[in-house]
Amino acid sequence: MGALVRGHDWAATALGPIQNWPQSLRLALSICLRSPSATAICWGPQLLFLYNDAWSSYLGARHPGALGQPAAAVMADIWPALEPQFRTAVDRAQAVNVTDALLARHLGGAKFDSWWSYSLLPVAAEDGSVGGVLAQARETTDNVLRAGRDSLLLDLGDRLRRLTDPQEMLHDGLELIARSLKAGRVGYGEVDEREGAITVPATAGHLPNMAGHFRIDQTGDVFHQALKSGRIIRIDDVNLDAEMTRNALARRYQALGVGAALVVPLIADADYQAMLFAHEEGPRHWSDGEERLLRDASLLLWREISRARAQSAQRRSEERYRRIFEQASDLIVTSTLDQVLTDVNPAAAAAVELPREEVIGQSMHVFLTESSRDQARDKLMEKLKQGGTTFHELEVMSKSGKRLHWEVNSTLTVDEAGKPVGLHAIARDVTERHKAEERQALLVNELNHRVKNTLALVQGLALQSFRDGRDPAEARNAFQHRLSALAAAHDLLTRESWEGATLHGLAEGALGHLTGVEGRVAIEGPDVTLGPKAAVSLVMALHELSTNAAKYGALSVRGGRVVVRWTVEGDRLELEWREEDGPPVAAPGRRGFGLRMIERALAADLAGGVTMDFEPGGLVCTIGASLAEAAPRGRE
Repeated sequence: MGALVRGHDWAATALGPIQNWPQSLRLALSICLRSPSATAICWGPQLLFLYNDAWSSYLGARHPGALGQPAAAVMADIWPALEPQFRTAVDRAQAVNVTDALLARHLGGAKFDSWWSYSLLPVAAEDGSVGGVLAQARETTDNVLRAGRDSLLLDLGDRLRRLTDPQEMLHDGLELIARSLKAGRVGYGEVDEREGAITVPATAGHLPNMAGHFRIDQTGDVFHQALKSGRIIRIDDVNLDAEMTRNALARRYQALGVGAALVVPLIADADYQAMLFAHEEGPRHWSDGEERLLRDASLLLWREISRARAQSAQRRSEERYRRIFEQASDLIVTSTLDQVLTDVNPAAAAAVELPREEVIGQSMHVFLTESSRDQARDKLMEKLKQGGTTFHELEVMSKSGKRLHWEVNSTLTVDEAGKPVGLHAIARDVTERHKAEERQALLVNELNHRVKNTLALVQGLALQSFRDGRDPAEARNAFQHRLSALAAAHDLLTRESWEGATLHGLAEGALGHLTGVEGRVAIEGPDVTLGPKAAVSLVMALHELSTNAAKYGALSVRGGRVVVRWTVEGDRLELEWREEDGPPVAAPGRRGFGLRMIERALAADLAGGVTMDFEPGGLVCTIGASLAEAAPRGRE
């Protein structure tokens, strides 16, 4: 700078030839040129600018053209902020000291903030007036941004740690970063290279929100590859950036309201997964400090969001498995290797009729029968020796003493090293299935018994119906009616699951084959239920009585009628079949099949007696039975 000063045409300036300069200027300039700090002399009414080598680095492209120019022209972008301070130094002869002052720069079409500490010292001329100002300056942008970055990171970390929702974290984090950077827009994008897309869930700042989905190729392949490699992208002016111009990306970015961009990639597990970007609608010079701020903020934001997402996923997983555990109808049990219960789900606790808290901590042997305890130990030893899963049944005792059958599928629980540390089992209560199997076996046996009895009865009906000498048509008709009566009894019993049938239902079914006798058959009596065996015998007896009445008795003539009436006294059933207004009857000389069946079968099946009175008005059949014998005895 000394050489440049000596070679400058000062005669063309208000300062005049250098040899005519006053001693005060010469002395001040000597101090300026020898200072290791950025120092300048602003001299004369126009405050013409002289500076040393250290200051030249601040001027950039304006060096060396700034030499000898008015300070207002050299520092035109910040002169409105500096002029009052220079006037204080010149007009009042007062020194001005400023620390970390914010000066908004506007150089080369780019706008950016910078911070400076500087001093303005008035220099006395020979006549004692202020001849000029000695200025010393130091850019403190990095220090200020570092302090701001530290403050941002502290605020950001504190804010994010208090939040649990990733979306809320992203919103608040972007707001803080945008405010700290004074950026028009700050956004977060997630990269999916397989889909070739970038998803921007949110942005912050005064520029329009650009949340949405974007194709990777819209950002420019060169930029994408650079970000993928971990390189930060700094674009001060999209219209002047060579890559933007070469690939015609400027219009695309301007359509999004982007004039300048700073983009930080987030690399995790060696993959380019996300980005944090800052946009300005016009040109902006991004400083190294701002780059570091965005980089450090992006790492913190990524880490905290990843943490929140992992915790949220873990909570969802735990909640999902908790609901499965608590709502499963299957019985879930965990225990130590000593078979001490460590947890049970509500279904298992309800099965043993105890609160969950009272089950946990007890040995599972408390709830097992003796044989099942041995079986449980054997299955545990089998798993410890061979590994795998065991499937078996255990007999479990509930609090009230009910015996439950559990179908158990159990496996060893192992630690990270693969060492067994406990058991977990899923069981299913198959008690009802066991009962159903037992009932089914009983029913099969009962069915076999009933089929044999029915076949024997049908055989007897056939032998009697088709006995020698009987008219074939009459025999066939009698046999069909008797089978129909038997079928009706079986139908009624089937509807009642073969547990019994009402006497009303039996009587109506037995007399159902009669036609043309409406109003001539009366059925009266209280509700009584008979067992299957007694029911079949009674139906067959009533069928024979009704058939006999229709052929020979009261129902064979006009005006004749039948009354079926029964009463119950204690455990005795008295049933009376009475025919009225029929033709005169007399005791037959030989008992036919029907009468013999009535007298013998009923007496045996009802544990009672049967009397037949052939009165002049019609047959009266009285049946006495013990309800204790005839009543149903549960499922037979």
